[in-house]
Amino acid sequence: MHGKEKLKKSWRETGKALFLKKSRNHKSDNLSDLLEKDKAIWSKAFDQENKKEKVVICADERVIPRKGEFKIGIAGQMILAGKKDKDNFTRNWKGKIRAVRGHDGCGAAGVAYSKLSKTEKSRFLIKTKEEFLDYDPRNRVSDADLYGAYHSYLLAKELDAEFEYIGFSEMRGEKEFHDARGIFWSADPTFDPTDLLKDNYLPPHFLANGLAFGLSEKYCREELKILTGIALGNHGFEKLFNKNPPFYVVNVGKNLEEAKKMSKIARNILGEHKDKIAFKYLST
Repeated sequence: MHGKEKLKKSWRETGKALFLKKSRNHKSDNLSDLLEKDKAIWSKAFDQENKKEKVVICADERVIPRKGEFKIGIAGQMILAGKKDKDNFTRNWKGKIRAVRGHDGCGAAGVAYSKLSKTEKSRFLIKTKEEFLDYDPRNRVSDADLYGAYHSYLLAKELDAEFEYIGFSEMRGEKEFHDARGIFWSADPTFDPTDLLKDNYLPPHFLANGLAFGLSEKYCREELKILTGIALGNHGFEKLFNKNPPFYVVNVGKNLEEAKKMSKIARNILGEHKDKIAFKYLST
């Protein structure tokens, strides 16, 4: 199927999600009453008793957790975060994370790799031959993905977690483009909405919940901007978004006051795209 035809087909299919229909008919930015009406469904998004195993995986909508896992969604498994954020995360979550899972076609890894000088790239490729013997996806991915995989490998070691890597065959969606219809920007450590993809309730979405796990607001603001830009750019549905239908930015707080504040912050960060975005917020 031709690229544009595949994109349009994906747009039609993802547009059937029940959440999109309900949101169009929901005039308020506060989604709390929608949660109450569909309580049985939304309850699956909140792991109140922390029964699920936490995994650090990409915020990418094509990378979803497996059964029994809780997604800590951070672009490129924190590859774009600064040393202070990484150190804080490692200190707080060492021994509490089951796995760090990298993936093919990681845009964040591509951005990080592009910032390296030629000398740094050469040194990195030599180093991986010497040190990265447990897993080397060199034969099936780009050097940028190898860089991302190595970063995840090192992070897993620091966290005393397992390192895993998945290819496109284990991801959902399309290799060629992102089909996210929204992003959940969350500060609630019990919230992972990926189970709501089942039964077509939620459409494909980014999950950026670094705020819930101690990453700085400065980093998380930048990540929100980058991920939204992907969806609204030529790697996503781009011009298909407008006031109706918009791209949804759903801000999730530990309480309603926090969620409302996050929504205000998101509006300021994403002001240049405001004509294509619907800003919503929610809390249990």
